[in-house]
Formats: sequence, C-alpha cells, structure tokens
Amino acid sequence: MKNKGAGFSTQTRETSPFLFYFFPMTQTFSQPGEGYTRIINGILRAIYRAPFNATEIRVILAVIRMTRGWNKESKIISYGYLAREANLDKRNVRRAINLLVQAKVIIKNKTGRKNMLGINQVHTSWELWKTHGTKRVKPPLHEG
Repeated sequence: MKNKGAGFSTQTRETSPFLFYFFPMTQTFSQPGEGYTRIINGILRAIYRAPFNATEIRVILAVIRMTRGWNKESKIISYGYLAREANLDKRNVRRAINLLVQAKVIIKNKTGRKNMLGINQVHTSWELWKTHGTKRVKPPLHEG
C-alpha cells in the first residue's frame, strides 16, 4: 500500500450514504512500522496521572512529538507552529507553555525571539501540586 504522507495509509470502507452522510467515506488507519515516538514509561505515567487540562496535554504531546519523535532532546519551535500542530489558538499555547515552564514540565531556553523547547525528562522534579497565587497546595496522587 502506498504511503499517503504523515505516516498514515488510506483504506476505504463502504458505508451507507443514508445513515452516515456527514462522515467521510474514507478512513485513515495507522499501520505498524510507519513511524512512532518513543516515550519513557515514567513520563507517560506522569502525564496521565497529573492534573493537566486538555490544552496542556496537547502542548506536551506536540512538544514530545516534535523533539523525541525526531530523536532530539530539544528543538526550536515557534508558538505559531505549535498552535497549528496541536490545533490550538496561539495565545492558549503561549499561556500553556508558560504554566508548564513554571511547573518544570517543559524546559524553555529563549535566544532572541526563538524558543528552544523540550520535555523535562526528570518527571519527579515536576512541580504540579502548587497553586499559583494562593496558599493551597493539592496533595499528590496516591503512588501505587
């Protein structure tokens, strides 16, 4: 089967035009061996157990895809490119990056107008339980 860009192949599936007229007639399925991103199990576990909102998760996964997916620790990534890649608004990406940098989840090195972004591989150093602006501190999730 021919490679149809972005690591996906297209296979057609017959559907009734009367029942599913608003769904596309072709579906895209990922095939094994067409590319993957290696994520350390401890980091993946920390991501799904942490109190991230949907925007933060999408930003984290996009940064992982753009760095670890290309076997790099960090990469220059613009907020606009990250917003297009994660299908988010640029202002929300900027806000999420700033919060994730404060929480030490994302490492950001700024040189001029360029942002070098990467995921902090030491997930035990992530500061997820602090609430900014108040004295409340959330208890950590049960380790078990």
